[in-house]
Amino acid sequence: MDEEINTKLNETRELLENVENKQAIEYASWTLNKAKIKFLNKIPTFPITNNYIYWCNLGVNIGSEQNKIRPVLIAKTKKESMVCTVLPLTSERLNDTRWYHIDLETQNSTVLIEQLRNISKLRIINSFRIKGKLGKITLNDWNRINLAMKKYYTMTKWQ
Repeated sequence: MDEEINTKLNETRELLENVENKQAIEYASWTLNKAKIKFLNKIPTFPITNNYIYWCNLGVNIGSEQNKIRPVLIAKTKKESMVCTVLPLTSERLNDTRWYHIDLETQNSTVLIEQLRNISKLRIINSFRIKGKLGKITLNDWNRINLAMKKYYTMTKWQ
């Protein structure tokens, strides 16, 4: 193995030895899974379409970033692109009062507007199905999500 790779792996190992065991194992496992996704996965052959829901491996993230395998809404993609913009969904509806959390009409999930991110299509695992049909948002959900995205991602007035 290349000496530089060994050095980086040893530095990572030393750092993880000083972290709580459960967190260290989670991080090391994600590092392995991420390498598998990057070097062994292929772009899915099924269509990845705007406004549809897919299962996605978001991995182990930092702080309050959404992680693990979870449903995501494809906010924007192009057929020829290797990346897509996604909005993570919760596994259960939040029913909170945050205007940037959009509870979906037809399923028990909440769209997390503040968690918008670009990902490689290599992270997409499979389509999300509800009673055998592809998971898709309603027109009303689409309107509410777009309104919240415009409000959340418009820069504040320059001073």
